[in-house]
Amino acid sequence: MNENTGAKERIMDVVIKLLQEQKDISKITNRQIAQMAGVNSALINYYYQSKENLVNTAVGFCMGDIAKTILKKSASENHPVHRVKNLVKAISDFAFSNYTFAEIVFSSELKHGSINTIQMIIPLLKEIFGDKKTDIELKLMAFQLIIPMQVMFLNAKEYTTYLSHDLWDIHSRNKLLDKLVNNMFDYYLDELNC
Repeated sequence: MNENTGAKERIMDVVIKLLQEQKDISKITNRQIAQMAGVNSALINYYYQSKENLVNTAVGFCMGDIAKTILKKSASENHPVHRVKNLVKAISDFAFSNYTFAEIVFSSELKHGSINTIQMIIPLLKEIFGDKKTDIELKLMAFQLIIPMQVMFLNAKEYTTYLSHDLWDIHSRNKLLDKLVNNMFDYYLDELNC
């Protein structure tokens, strides 16, 4: 059997496993990844062009399952604004519980314009507003909710001081996230009959 048979998948499986185990991928070399996958290290660049692309692709695979779990967690509430709050809190809880992985996801999204996390909230906003909002308006609303949360997460120490809310404490963080959602939805509450 040729060493390259299934090499691309083995490389991806190794990186996904490392992400799931909360390993610091930045400290793991291409050579180490290749060794764990049982392939030549040149195949990483051949299949993925760079370690960064490999990690971003692995993150994308992981996000699909994570999104389903987070959406299920937030679906138990009937009140539309509370559902948004639950979704934002579920994303935040996941991020702080899986810090290394979330740091890679959020950094990648902000740096490369990826919208995996933002895409999670758009279906809920569409359900809430129906055809009262255009797709562009819904996307902008999703940006207004998710981007500040990602920036606060990536700079938790600074924003804990600046916002006078301990972002590492779930209760304090949830109060802040409620304010974030309320700031956006206060204007729409009458429109939504809430």
